[in-house]
Amino acid sequence: MATIWPVALGAQDVVVAPNVTGKVTAIGGIPVAGVEVTLNGSSRTARTDTQGAFAFLNAPAGVQELVFRGIGYLPTRASIRVPEKSLDVAVTILATPAMLDTVQVRERINVLSGIVVDEHDQPVAGATIEVITGDKQTLTTGDDGWFVLTAVRDGVLAFRTIKEGYYLTTTAVRMHEWRGVVVHIETLDPKLSDLRRAEASGASNNAAVAWRDAGMRMSMKGGRAVVLSEEELAPFGDMSLNEAIKRTRAGATLTFDLQNASGSICVLLDGRRAVGSTTLDTWRASEVEMVELYPPGTEASGTTARYLRGAGCRVMASGAIRRGPFYAVLWMK
Repeated sequence: MATIWPVALGAQDVVVAPNVTGKVTAIGGIPVAGVEVTLNGSSRTARTDTQGAFAFLNAPAGVQELVFRGIGYLPTRASIRVPEKSLDVAVTILATPAMLDTVQVRERINVLSGIVVDEHDQPVAGATIEVITGDKQTLTTGDDGWFVLTAVRDGVLAFRTIKEGYYLTTTAVRMHEWRGVVVHIETLDPKLSDLRRAEASGASNNAAVAWRDAGMRMSMKGGRAVVLSEEELAPFGDMSLNEAIKRTRAGATLTFDLQNASGSICVLLDGRRAVGSTTLDTWRASEVEMVELYPPGTEASGTTARYLRGAGCRVMASGAIRRGPFYAVLWMK
């Protein structure tokens, strides 16, 4: 998708290739023209052409956030890591649903609006959205697959999407404005047994209890505990989870604790599968949808300790003081 741009330099024309290019589409892959793309934290903007394409010349290296805004569309964000060579970004933007026309904004509030689609980008009606952070909510997608959450608190919003006949999907986004999100769910393998279908779809009692416990953990977490979303980890998807966490803004505050714990992070997968003491280098950042990180003494609910009882978790110590394990709860894609 890279475009070559001539740049005047004295008496010569120097050919420069953009180091960030991308394409903005609607559901179904339809290009969207006229979308303003901003490098967050700067005044640099681009606008999509009739093919939905955009480009930036000499975008600063490192982690950057692209903000997409268009008339009639919900704002969308994408975190990227700009390399020296060209980087292609694919973004799906959602039209503002008619239902939001009735939302009267008298003060700054966060709104998350989204659509649930299957593997063919077709809307999925009747899917259940269960939110476990902030003001916990449960709602159902309409006939068009849409849902809306209003008055959402700042911070990471975590929810799971359940629909009979589909795999359970966990989603986490960081909220601080109106946002649009596309939730993809896949049809269950018809060869699965009834028991395995219930587990895979999230309909089992065990899955429901694990999700409820996750909400309890997050509401009771200590001030130094951190919850990271997939979009925060995305710029470091080619790295190990351990390295990616330390490069995020929130995760960097735990660098000392992570180094101190070394290969003895006590890991719980998907809220209920005990792994025990291991290193977070075992997983790639691209495999994880959300991660809860609890340095010693910050997991007040006791739910993680209950699931990991007997898993041989190492207790961290500071001098003669025993401080408890460093817990990490990984929610996989």
